[in-house]
Amino acid sequence: MAAMRKIFTVILALALLLPALAQDASVNVWLGDGSLLSPTDLEASVQQMLKNQPKPQHIAVLVHGYHTTREESAAQFQEIGQRFQSQYGQINQKALVIGLQWESALAGAGVPWEAEEAYLSSVGRARKVGHNAARQVLLRVQKQFPKADISLYGHSLGCEVSAATLLPEINYGDDLEKSTAYLPQQDLFCTMVALCGSDLDYDIWAKSGVSFRSKRPRTRMLYMTISPYMGERDKTLQVRQISRGVAGGSAFPKMTVEQCDTVYKNRAILCDNRGIPTDHAYTSYYDDVRVQRLVGIATYVNNPKSPEPVELAEADRILKLPNQLDLIVPYLDAELVSSTMYALWRIEQINCGSSIHMCDETLNKIAQMLRNTPAKIKKERPNSPCKTVQKGIWPTEKTMTRAGAPSWDD
Repeated sequence: MAAMRKIFTVILALALLLPALAQDASVNVWLGDGSLLSPTDLEASVQQMLKNQPKPQHIAVLVHGYHTTREESAAQFQEIGQRFQSQYGQINQKALVIGLQWESALAGAGVPWEAEEAYLSSVGRARKVGHNAARQVLLRVQKQFPKADISLYGHSLGCEVSAATLLPEINYGDDLEKSTAYLPQQDLFCTMVALCGSDLDYDIWAKSGVSFRSKRPRTRMLYMTISPYMGERDKTLQVRQISRGVAGGSAFPKMTVEQCDTVYKNRAILCDNRGIPTDHAYTSYYDDVRVQRLVGIATYVNNPKSPEPVELAEADRILKLPNQLDLIVPYLDAELVSSTMYALWRIEQINCGSSIHMCDETLNKIAQMLRNTPAKIKKERPNSPCKTVQKGIWPTEKTMTRAGAPSWDD
């Protein structure tokens, strides 16, 4: 009889464990061409989310990129979703992972430089998906889980979806037809928006007409990967420039002075050039190391009582320093490029009175010149409109040499 009770106990334990083992890492929602979901389909998706995680503390929304089939995105979301579930599980937090699937593998689609027409059609579709079906789903999610923080994790052309979802008023400044948006006056709030391997134009923010709010911002952290200017880079984003210009994932963002000051003053932006994959794959960008990093950042932004990640701790330290160049300049050679950018913003306020030279590409053009002819910088310094360049403060030889630039004496 005792033996029978032991067997029954084992069977019961396995029965209780099986649902957890069988649970998908993500709840996927098919958005197709971006048309609004029917009320029935929308509610069915919400019920699936409730079944997966009825009381989430965190919601991670994954958005795939170009030329990805429904089956491929499901596999990507499962792999990346497991990473998010694992990281949140390690800090005893309940997470719901939602995968937004959209029809990005159009007829004739392939690599952008071989199928430009299909690629540009996909750009328009990505925006339509963000403006409509994605907004519809996430506004419903926001209503269903008001206590959970939501973060968007886009990849490649999925970053177009993410931007359109969060910022329905965005002006793209190109010839593609702009789609109307679902409930454009209703705000979606995200703890963090991560744009990894972004296929958005690098200057989308400057030409967008978007106002970055200090009060009630729609996202409290804009995280962007930046492919290194030299050395091993994301090859797909390099070639993307041929058909569509410089991508956001391969250059520091061009912003208006107002936008730039808002995100840096409020410690609401992080640029990251660590671990950039050359293959541009979604699962490579969101590997275990980056997901751990992103979860740490999102958790702290939502709850400052949690451990502060080094990126944010160093940015906070730089922002709190007095207006003394000797205290701030050393951070230009920091290991973290995000710290370099915060230090440069502080220095520009002191030297030039504003961030204008971060925004009019004066500093960016100097950095690009260093790729091949760094010695020219010394000749250009006296004529630069930027005092930070004139004084020889930036760029530093140590930072550029570490990045792979040729010797300054060549």
